[in-house]
Amino acid sequence: MYLFLKKHHRFLFFAAWLFINLIQAYTTELFDDEAYYWVYSKYPAWGYFDHPPMIAILIKAGYTLFQNELGVRLFIVLMNTATIYLISHLIEHRHDKLFYSIAASIAVAHIGGMIAVPDVPLLFFVTLFFLTYKKFVQQLNWLNSLFLGISIALMIYTKYHGVLIVFFTLVSNLKLFTRYQTYIVAAIAFSLLAPHFYWQYIHHFPSVQYHLFERNANTYSVAYTMEYLLGQLLLAGPVIGGLLIWSALRYLPLTATERALQYTLNGFYVFFLVSTLKGRVEANWTVPAFVALIVLSHQSIKSKARAAQWIYKSLPITLLLVITLRIYMMLDVNISTIIGKDEFHQNKVWLDTISKKARGLPVVFINSYQRPSKFWFYTGSPALGMNTPRYRRNNFNFWPIETTYLGKPAYVAGDYDTTVLKDKIIAPGFRAKGSAVIPFYYSFMKAHFSELKNKVTSENITISFDVKVPASYLFYFQKSPFDTASIQLAILNLKDTIRYSSSGVTVKQITRQSSRLSVNFPFQLVKGNYDARLGISTAIPGHPTLNSSSFQIRVQ
Repeated sequence: MYLFLKKHHRFLFFAAWLFINLIQAYTTELFDDEAYYWVYSKYPAWGYFDHPPMIAILIKAGYTLFQNELGVRLFIVLMNTATIYLISHLIEHRHDKLFYSIAASIAVAHIGGMIAVPDVPLLFFVTLFFLTYKKFVQQLNWLNSLFLGISIALMIYTKYHGVLIVFFTLVSNLKLFTRYQTYIVAAIAFSLLAPHFYWQYIHHFPSVQYHLFERNANTYSVAYTMEYLLGQLLLAGPVIGGLLIWSALRYLPLTATERALQYTLNGFYVFFLVSTLKGRVEANWTVPAFVALIVLSHQSIKSKARAAQWIYKSLPITLLLVITLRIYMMLDVNISTIIGKDEFHQNKVWLDTISKKARGLPVVFINSYQRPSKFWFYTGSPALGMNTPRYRRNNFNFWPIETTYLGKPAYVAGDYDTTVLKDKIIAPGFRAKGSAVIPFYYSFMKAHFSELKNKVTSENITISFDVKVPASYLFYFQKSPFDTASIQLAILNLKDTIRYSSSGVTVKQITRQSSRLSVNFPFQLVKGNYDARLGISTAIPGHPTLNSSSFQIRVQ
């Protein structure tokens, strides 16, 4: 047995890694965002509101083979295993036992490796980038330039964080700017990315607007920074993460590739630490740095016997935690009353409740892109996510789902209130929700208001803006009762959370796909700065759609 393990340890390690995640992928219900990305795959495009298209391509390919959770996650699991395998080839003079232990100590690297989100394929393409970069700096030729340009495009087609990988690599080796091959790489990458750039252009750059501006918080909170720091320790390893980060940061790189990895690791941690000054930073945004973390911590620790022993001794604790979590994820239990939110258990229970209440009517979920996505995946019936100024735009603003609902009765679910959504929904994981049947549904989320300018007087607020609407809307805008939908102003940062003001301007006055309007809103505000959004009223009283990005109103 010993000789067998010694001879085949690499195959056994990667085969076990792959097999366990395949089982996990098949037996675990979808997380919220996975269902949303599955809907992506129903509408192939060069881009989406939140992300580039790679995750949709991978899900569509897997779901074509298996119409279940495994199909959604199949290529994610394969790429996760391939990532760990390729990382091992980035390590000079690798110590296999130490490498296995470090990889297994980063719990999110294997247990998170079956979740169909962009971070997993991004890690794969980041690893591919560094492997091609290693060959590129060794031999500057056309073939390596081609492969490096392709790897850059694949990273960015997966997640925009790939831009940071390229930036920190360039900073680590400034001599690259003197090599004409570098510009060939850039030309190849830009050429391959051109379709995505064009998609952003014709959709008014929604991803840029959202990620750079709409996600920012109004004021800084020290909690953002503390959550970020704690999150990085947990992501790097629930038991030994601090040692891995410390070892990787202290390592002195010996090659151009190791130097690029170290600049990437330091750069990601510092960049997103600074980003906490602008708002909450999701812990997983630094996941692309995991390639550098594994490689550099290995190189640092392999010559330090005491540190290596800490890795080996802590590994059983990490694996015990991982096994416990894996079993919990696989079992059909629900502890949402304890942990607050449980995305991967008993989804079919609340979905069945909604289905029975809807009685075959089309379903609309207010202010959620996850719930309509899960409803669609598990019931097979499309659902609509309708966004109000209380929420944010997402890809339901672009998909052709809303048009099929216009003028038809619909079952609407959202936050409970005593006037409209007063039919309570009681189901696990569906708290404080209410619903109602809307006999004649309409909403106009696809109308987009931009280039906003405002003027404030003592009695009203005048806002001028560009209007762009789909051609299909123009018919409804001139037909009753759709033509009564009015343009509304929402002021967000008030003590009562949000206030609406309805103008006298209705959609009937929008007669072209592109135009400019100037609208007066009766609104009195005390001196100060306010965040505002524009919307259009819907068939659901008090729930207008969100039709603009956030903008500021200053009252002097």
